[in-house]
Amino acid sequence: MPDDVTNQDFNTLNPDFDALVDAYGVRGKSVVQVCCNNGIDLLSMRKKGAGRCLGIDGSEAFIGQAMSLAKSAGQPDIEFCCSDVHELPDQYQSCFDIAIIIVGVLVWMPDIYRFMEICSSLLVPGGILLVEELHPILGMYEEGDPSFIDCSYFNTAPFRDTKGLDYFTYEKYDAKENFSFHHSLADIFMSAIASNLQLEHVKELDYNIGNFCADLEFVDNNPPLGINLGWRKVT
Repeated sequence: MPDDVTNQDFNTLNPDFDALVDAYGVRGKSVVQVCCNNGIDLLSMRKKGAGRCLGIDGSEAFIGQAMSLAKSAGQPDIEFCCSDVHELPDQYQSCFDIAIIIVGVLVWMPDIYRFMEICSSLLVPGGILLVEELHPILGMYEEGDPSFIDCSYFNTAPFRDTKGLDYFTYEKYDAKENFSFHHSLADIFMSAIASNLQLEHVKELDYNIGNFCADLEFVDNNPPLGINLGWRKVT
């Protein structure tokens, strides 16, 4: 990975999300990534011409790796903040032209309304929130061979798990007990509306973007596996 990030053309963004970023334009704009993991997607935004960049994550290990990769890429001025997203410093309020959320974030948020409010608060008026996420319909599925429907789309109970998934290597591992939360499309859209975000883009994706139930990409009558969304903050 360190060798890859030195390439001027380094870009980990999926093609559809990359095209969405290009449609809005990123050159010279300030960008914040909420739950940035190891920072490679934010680094991709900088390589595409972004100005000020801030990555936020609650994991010290991820932030340490992100800082190391940014330094290896010759981008030591990319900022990183290790913080619970619900306890962000006030200094980041209304600072950014673009906020991005990429794969595997929304399911960790017990209160989607509060989370959207936080994302909106980071944006300047007219700022853009871009999201690439697993499609909510995958909340109905359990992984298997093949993956199968095992839950109601309208389930609101937390999911308990003791397995982890590396979103970059796709390796699965034993993890501490953790809980995730299903949010329907209606939950996501209504929480955005409540946070003064106006929907401008929706695209459902028929291919694997997060390696959860990835086999569904190749079955007959396949469900959507991912979704790209774009909102603009209105005053």
